[in-house]
Amino acid sequence: MKVHMIMAALAAASLSAQGVAQQGEDSLERALADLNSGLTASATSNVDISGDARIRNYYMSGGDSKEIDGRYRLRFSFTVNEQVGGVLGITGFESWGSQVVDKVVAPDSSRIDTRIDLAYFYGNDVFGDGGTITVGRKYYTLGSGRILGSDDWDQAPQIQTGFWYNHEAGGANIELFLLNSQHDSDAAAAIGGAVPAFDDLFGLTFDWVFETDSSMGDVHFAPYILSGRDGGLSLEDGWYLGTQIAGELAGFGWDAEWATQDEGGDAFALSTTIGLDALESIPGVEDGGLMIQFTGADDDFSPVMYPWGAAGAVRHAVAGLRDFLPNGIWTSDTDTMTAQLGFAPGENWNGKISYWAIDNAGADTTEWDLQVGTTLAGAVDLWIGYAHTSSDDAGGVDDDIIWTTIGTAF
Repeated sequence: MKVHMIMAALAAASLSAQGVAQQGEDSLERALADLNSGLTASATSNVDISGDARIRNYYMSGGDSKEIDGRYRLRFSFTVNEQVGGVLGITGFESWGSQVVDKVVAPDSSRIDTRIDLAYFYGNDVFGDGGTITVGRKYYTLGSGRILGSDDWDQAPQIQTGFWYNHEAGGANIELFLLNSQHDSDAAAAIGGAVPAFDDLFGLTFDWVFETDSSMGDVHFAPYILSGRDGGLSLEDGWYLGTQIAGELAGFGWDAEWATQDEGGDAFALSTTIGLDALESIPGVEDGGLMIQFTGADDDFSPVMYPWGAAGAVRHAVAGLRDFLPNGIWTSDTDTMTAQLGFAPGENWNGKISYWAIDNAGADTTEWDLQVGTTLAGAVDLWIGYAHTSSDDAGGVDDDIIWTTIGTAF
């Protein structure tokens, strides 16, 4: 690729500051890196350039707080040959009027607002066994992302540096990984940041489909194990064991996840989507689908924070748009129930209304969420979200919040 073409793409990305690539509408939305794209390439490689840009802002009544954030991302995907490729991704992010933290280098610094957060390569059948290796830095989500995940709503989505090995293995879809993202604890401590508890994360997961002839249909089974240890590989401490299961029963879709923590408690999530013909008679309702979810986490259960063991990770919209639970539905000592209904408020518009009942450490909070979104001019995404929370308990949340995003992908 010519230099002037790359410079033109960079200029276009910088000028597209009115955007939002991903709207954060879905309760478990996670931004995943593209496993079939990569980082290092020869001069004769094919190069694909893509990116997104967004502006988001919110207003919160309780503290009369408001903020406007800008973020752009630019991705170069290289194809070396039929087996090898790479990805290089640049992210620029800010809180309006001030630069924000780079969570990897300086957890408490406000001076860093641009980073290379995708820098990896992949190789298919490198060892002649049909597997794929991926090496470098990228977004990574384990399971549903409730324990370890990269949240696209974040201005600087969580990244992991490591080694991944994937193999189809006769339909088992095995993945082994070793992550070394938490190694710079001394550097973080020197600038006042949180010190990770472990240097290494490693684990195993696979995805298996059981084909049945019953009313349950096919059942997807995806167990995982995640562990971490300072300076070595061992299951002696700091491990999680969990599984996801999904299928259908009597025409209803369902999915569940359960996890247990070494020297800690358990957590679960169970949801189902119910088709109700009566709902279709309501003006604007799309398909009569009602999603209901129940979750719970023991008081001694805690997901992997970023860095491992440190506070500060936020999983947006996993427990409502208000974001007052630091770890979403699997925040320690928390039970939730939600019901969500999709609707169409107008032509080319879609929406969702949600009710949440949240018990966090004995404080009961209810939340109503309303979300609507559309695409303007065929390329610009607009999304608006409103949340009202109320509680009569000490420690509860009682306020209103409005989110808006606008952006584009290119």
